[in-house]
Amino acid sequence: MKQARLYVITGLVAAGLLLPAPLRAQVHVEEEVSTDSVDLFNKNEGTEKSGAIAMLADLVLPGLGHYYFGNEKAACGFFAAEALFIFGTFACNQYSNEIGHSAHSFAFTHAEIQGGAGADDLYWQNIGKTLDSKGFNRIMDLNRASDDDKYLTPNLQWQWDDESSRLKYNAFLKKSVNYRVAANFFFGALILDRLVAFIDIRVASNHGGKGLLSSLHFYPDYSLSTGASGVTCVSNF
Repeated sequence: MKQARLYVITGLVAAGLLLPAPLRAQVHVEEEVSTDSVDLFNKNEGTEKSGAIAMLADLVLPGLGHYYFGNEKAACGFFAAEALFIFGTFACNQYSNEIGHSAHSFAFTHAEIQGGAGADDLYWQNIGKTLDSKGFNRIMDLNRASDDDKYLTPNLQWQWDDESSRLKYNAFLKKSVNYRVAANFFFGALILDRLVAFIDIRVASNHGGKGLLSSLHFYPDYSLSTGASGVTCVSNF
C-alpha cells in the first residue's frame, strides 16, 4: 500500500513539471502534511513496560513484577508460594521455641536443676548427655578440660531421676532442632523464590512478557528401551 501511494505521489510530482508553479507548490505541501501525520501517530502508538521496574518489584515481593506485566496466573502462583514460605518460617520457629521451653520445664522437674547464670544453650544440650553433672565433669577431667568447661556451681548441677527421663529430654531437644531446621528451610525458600521470580521476569522482559514459568508445559514420557516412565518439562518462550 505504501509503495502504491509513493508511485502516485511521484507521478504527480513528475507531471507537475508541465503545470504552473503555484500548482506544483501545492502538491509538495500536501505530500509533507500526509507524511508528517503518519509519523506522528506511529510515535504515540503504545509504550512498553519497564523490565527494570518489574525485576525490582519481584525482588521486593515475588509475583509483583509478573502482575505488573499482566501475567496474573504466574503472579498468583508466586504470591501463594510466598505466603506458604512465610507461614512455614514463623510457624516452625514458634513451634521449635515452644518445644524447647517444654524441654527446659521437663528438666527443672526431673533433673533437679536451678538454671540461672551460666545456663546457656550449650548447658541445655550437655545436661542430656549424662545422668548427672558429676559424671559429665569426670568426662571433662579425662579429656583434660579446664574448669571453665565443667559445671561446678550449685545452680548448674543436675541429677536425672532415671535414664528414661534423660532420653525423653533428648527427644524433646531433637524435635526442637528438627523444627528449627525446617524453619531455616522455609527461610531459604523465600530467598530462592525471589531468585526464580527475578530470572523469570528477566526472561519475560525480553520476550514480550512471556517468561520461563508462564510457558511451562509438562508432558508424560516413556522410554521403550528402558521401560522407564516420567515427565518431560518444556518451556517455549
